[in-house]
Amino acid sequence: MCEFLLHSQFVLLVYLNFYFAFFLAVQLDMGHVLTEAISKDSKALNLEGTIPRTVAKLTEVEVLNVFLARLPTSTSNLANLTRLNLNYNKFTQFPEVVLDLINLTHLYVNGNQLSTLPANLNSLEKLQELELRNNKLKRVFKYIVDLNNLEKLSVAGNPLTFQEIRRLMMLMDLKSQRMLIDIAG
Repeated sequence: MCEFLLHSQFVLLVYLNFYFAFFLAVQLDMGHVLTEAISKDSKALNLEGTIPRTVAKLTEVEVLNVFLARLPTSTSNLANLTRLNLNYNKFTQFPEVVLDLINLTHLYVNGNQLSTLPANLNSLEKLQELELRNNKLKRVFKYIVDLNNLEKLSVAGNPLTFQEIRRLMMLMDLKSQRMLIDIAG
């Protein structure tokens, strides 16, 4: 169920689900999204349904700490999205729909339960910052090596092997532009 409420320069979209209430506030003039979620149950949540067309112009979305396990396929309609924050949810697999968001420059998926990344992560050609801290990743090099615009990678808190850390350090040296890799936290 989705209700639109106008309050000053904000549109408040309220998604109600049996397990949770999810509040998404959109600041119209800036194109920013602030999210606040209240979970009524400690189970991992699956957000179903569609993203209304009225939010298709958003450039920033934050969906933090709401026990989210997957994103709706309609997330791909957010074509203008440049910044996506999915920190502290329950993702065990990288949300494939994110790969359709080709304008993403900043992606935050810290504190989830990811153990692998998609082979076609390089479809996010504009990605400048990728934060993957505190997941279960053992390998990241082969997934990020072709991200030519990547300036910052955060992978601290993952069980990376020594060999993987060496590869990441070599990548830092090989990149023509300056690249920061956070492996220690």
